[in-house]
Parts: sequence; C-alpha cells; structure tokens
Amino acid sequence: MKIGLAENQPPRLPSILVLGEGALAEQIKSDFLELGLHAQLVGGEQSGFPLPKVTDYDAKTQFEGLFKHWIDQTGAEWIHPGLTLWSERPEFEGWARQAGLSSISVSVKTLHLFWNTHQLLKLADSLGVPTLGLSDEPITSVREIENTIKQLVQNNQASLPFVLKSAYRARSGYGTRVIRSLEDLQEWVPVWMNQLKEYTGQTLLFIERYLESSRSYVQPFARLKNGTTEFFPIIDASLSCDGKNWLEVCPAQSLDQETKNKIEDYTSLILEKSDFIGVGNLVFLCNGRDVYLAEGLARPNFAYRLWENVARTKALQWQLFALAPALLSKDPKPRPKIQSSAPICGLNIKIYAEDTWLKIPHPGVVHEVSTTTDWSEGSHEGNLVWDVIPGQEVHWSGSGSIGHLTVFADTWKEVLVASRTIMKDIWISGGIQTNERFLLELLSHPWVEESMFYTGFVDEEFIPRQIPEFEWSKILASALGEVAAPLKEKESWIWLNQRIPVEGSTRLKWTQRVDFEVNGARGVKGFFHKDDGKTERICVFPLHSQRYVIRIQNWFFSVRRSEKGRPLQLMALTSGRVHAIFFREGTKIEPRQCVLIIESHQRLISHRLPVPVLLKKLNVQSEQVVKIGEELAELERSGDT
Repeated sequence: MKIGLAENQPPRLPSILVLGEGALAEQIKSDFLELGLHAQLVGGEQSGFPLPKVTDYDAKTQFEGLFKHWIDQTGAEWIHPGLTLWSERPEFEGWARQAGLSSISVSVKTLHLFWNTHQLLKLADSLGVPTLGLSDEPITSVREIENTIKQLVQNNQASLPFVLKSAYRARSGYGTRVIRSLEDLQEWVPVWMNQLKEYTGQTLLFIERYLESSRSYVQPFARLKNGTTEFFPIIDASLSCDGKNWLEVCPAQSLDQETKNKIEDYTSLILEKSDFIGVGNLVFLCNGRDVYLAEGLARPNFAYRLWENVARTKALQWQLFALAPALLSKDPKPRPKIQSSAPICGLNIKIYAEDTWLKIPHPGVVHEVSTTTDWSEGSHEGNLVWDVIPGQEVHWSGSGSIGHLTVFADTWKEVLVASRTIMKDIWISGGIQTNERFLLELLSHPWVEESMFYTGFVDEEFIPRQIPEFEWSKILASALGEVAAPLKEKESWIWLNQRIPVEGSTRLKWTQRVDFEVNGARGVKGFFHKDDGKTERICVFPLHSQRYVIRIQNWFFSVRRSEKGRPLQLMALTSGRVHAIFFREGTKIEPRQCVLIIESHQRLISHRLPVPVLLKKLNVQSEQVVKIGEELAELERSGDT
C-alpha cells in the first residue's frame, strides 16, 4: 500500500493515536513502532488533555477537543483506544468517526453486546452455552433482589451464598459481590449500587449461582473477517483476591483436554453468532465437570503480554490483521521470546498498594522503587513494569496498581522458583504498603506449587504470616528512635494492636544512611547490620509526626503513636472518600455495627468498633476526602455514660 502525496515523495508512515497512559499504553505504542508505524500517546494527565470519565455528561465534547488537538498536531487518521475504559464503550467509535478517525476496535454492535454482560449471557443461554445466571431480567433495587431471592429459594433454585453482578462490565472486581447473608444484602447493596452508578452510570444488577471450588479460565482469541478463529493459550486467573487477578498463569496448568475443547467450542458458538471480528477474551468458570461462561471482553486483556509471549506471537499484530490489515506489511506469525524450542510457561504477578493482612487499600506517596527491572538467567527471564515513579502519589481514586512482573521459563516449577527469587529482589517504599510479601508466600504455598488452587483459595484458604521471623520490635524501636520525638509519659508506639517496647533499644548500626524530610517530618533510609551480622535495607517514611510506614525486607509496618487514657476515637483505616455515614451524633452504636464507609481503590471499607459506644461528635461528612489515621469521630463507651 502506497501512502503519499506524490510519486516522488517518500510514503508517510500512518499516524495512529493511542489512548491512555502508563506502562501498557507505552507497550502498545512500542508495538506499533516495531511494526513500522508511527504512534502517539494521547489522553494522559501530563498531556493537558486528560480522558473524560464515562459518567461525564460532556464526555463527547471533551473528546471533540482532544481529537481536534491531536489531529492538528499529528495528522493522524487512526486511533487505538488502548486498554482504557473507552475501549469497551460503544459510543467511542462513533465519536472518533465523526472526528475523521478510524477506530481500531470491534464493531459498535459487538461492543454493545460484550459491555452488557447480562445480554451476553442471555445470548450464550440461547446457544446452549451454560451460564450461572438466575435472573432473567436485570434488577434495579434491593427490594427486587429480596423478592427474587425469596422466589428462587422457595423454588429450590438458589441458596446462600449467591452472586450479585453488575449488568454492565465493571473493572477491578467491584462489579461483583458475593452475598453470604441477608444482612450483607441490607447493609452493602444500597451503598454498592450507588458506587456502581458513580463509576459506570448504571445500577442494573443480576443474580448468579455461586460456584464453589471453581477454576477461572480466560480464553484469548482472534477472529478474522473470513470467519476463522485463532485460539491462544488459555490463562488460569483463579488466584484472585477481592476480584483482582493477582497471579495469572499461562498456559493454564492441570487443564484437561475435554475442558479445553468445551471452552473452544463454546467460544466458537458465541463468536459466530455475535459476528465478532477482532481480538478479545471470554472468561469461563469450571468446577471440574461443567464449564460456565462468566463474561467477555471485546479487546486484549491486561495480561495479553503473558499469552502473546507464551504463544510467541503479537496481540496487536493480530488485532490489526483482523481490523485494519492495510496497516500491516506482513501477516502475524510466531515471534520467539525465549530462545528455546520447548513450550514455555508464563506468570503475571500484579503488585497493588494495600495492607494484605487487613485486606485494606493503602494509597500514599511512593518514595523509592527498584531500578532493576529485567532479569535473565539460563532458561528464565523476568520483566518488571512499574506503574509509578518516586515522588508519585498512588491516589485513592485509582485502582491501586503499583506494577506488574511477568516471568517466563520452560516449566511451571521453574517459573515459581524464578518468580520467588525475583520477588525478593524488588524494593518499593514510602507512605504505602504493598502485597509483595503476600504474593511471595502465595508463590511458595504447596497447593500453588501443585496447581491445586481455585477461585476462592486466596480469600478463603490462604493465611499469610502476621509476625516476621526476625526481631522486628527491637528494630522498629531503634528505627523510630532515629527520627521521631521521644515518647511522652503514657505514650507508646503501636503496630496493629501490639505495643512496641522501646526499653533497651539502641541505635542502628548503619552502613549507608540517608536522612530526608517529608512535610516537616523526618525520615531515614539505608542499610544497617543486624545483631547476627546480616545487612538489611530499611526505609522509615513519615506520614506525619504521629504515624510512620517502615519497610524491612518485604514487610511493611504502619506504626502510630498512641496515648493511654485518651478518649475513644474512630480513625480512618485508609485514605479515601467518606462514602456513607450511618449514624447521627448522639446515637448509641452497638458492637460490630458499621459506623461509616470509606471508598478507596474502588473498594468499600467499613469502619466498626468491637464495643458499644455513643457517637459524641462526627469530624467528617459524606464525600469528604480523608487521610489514613485521621480522626473521623469522637466516641464514648456506652457503659461510661
């Protein structure tokens, strides 16, 4: 194909706008450049033209300005929606076309179908593809849910627990909730529906049967205009936590041929009926005998780097081959990643900002990150992509993603060994906590080594260590003594619910030391010798003068100053937005009742107390943004009144 203004001019490279920012958007841009095409990232915060939210009433107008600016700047004729939310929205393609841009995405009809999960599952039912759906029509209120559940229970069609799912795709797991009791239904669903409306603009729900001990399989595929389908290696996404896929394995281990054949057959039926053209994924749940469709995605998934390397191919090349073949100079073909003729195994590891023991998001400022991001030794290789840089804040309104590590080797056992070695080499510190230690322990679990895990394994079975093996209290006391003001009478340092004894603490034996300051509070980092002679790395990061986050090895200690006899108070467990307050001042609150909810990293964190209290004063109001440790309310024990 010749692209140019005249015969005597060299052809101008097609210019493609890539929507989004971050590591994955950069990777898509890099893939375009590798194919000999020109690509430009647009829609990032740094560009001055941030992407509108899907709930913005003037989203179309915002895009018109964004398109005009970048077309004038680059002369682009094509746009790739990246992996942003807009890549799943059917209205985006029309807006791009009106601006004179051809969108590299599936058809509007297909986007409508895959974005509406409930309709996709109804289509599957009509084709004989099993699903777990229990409600024929979407539900819009808690009363409708209660009535539907009562009817299903009376007819022996359902029992607790059951699954409530948003009729429209919602990312990061917050579009699905497992309801284990009717109390969960009354307390959580109204608040959760409000959250769904804010993020997706929709509050339609439907009910699914809860499938115990199931595996979650993701089938990536490319379907061409001639009707042929290319199936890529299946991903096992069973190792998830709170709806987030922490560990993804490709190809899926322990997947029998019969199940694989069912998944491919069901996928072919749905793709043919929906006339799907492009690259996408279907997610299935399997309980060992039966296979059920759970949802679909009409674009490459976040783990596409995993399956494309295992398949030795390029996802973007297949996407162009199906949707814009004129942009390609050659058809897709295998591309070796590791120089080995043997099949390879891949593992995608996602690092999030959260306190994994308490299962609470932990946004904050990033102070340090590892500079080593590539590992290659023998038959394995690993690549770490950070979503953050030093000095950047992991904001409460985001997903909480810190980065992701992909590791490839010849076998599953070798991938696990390599992953554990690399994880021990990763370092990140600051005002955040991460799930690194949790992931390392998970990768060492014998059930994981034998591929005997399932979708509920992390939430229901896996219990990480709570206390480190080294003398943590002595080190913490010494570290705090380096930067914090001395404790006053009746004061103490608290980690979790444990007092840190400071008696007899000594100064750390530093080999390297750097002092720094954050908002007027002192911090310190470097390397020191332990009593056994081993060298350890440490960072003492001040959130403020009363609270510090200390990292040693892969342990995070969120330490606060406490005063004995201080009036009872409710403090924020995480930074975020006050989503709901359930009581007024002067109200008596019974033990375990939810006082308020804070939204952080698209999750709802309830704040409760183990004792009866009187709510004397509220220090916050709904929609207010708070910081971790902030005093939310003044309380009084009910027995003291």
